[in-house]
Amino acid sequence: MPDQNALIRAAIARLLSEKTGVAVISMKESIEELPATARKAQTIENLQDLLLEMAEERGMMVELDL
Repeated sequence: MPDQNALIRAAIARLLSEKTGVAVISMKESIEELPATARKAQTIENLQDLLLEMAEERGMMVELDL
């Protein structure tokens, strides 16, 4: 069974793939769109860090609108 971090990364990857072609995404909306299990397993700060890292790898910008 994959570890929790791998599952959270997969959820973020799915979220970002749904937004392919979008230049800027909302941090607040993106965090809210993640499954509840991901939000409970990690702190919001950790989720934000992972989202920023993974979006940057895909050439996307994240609006820090929290």
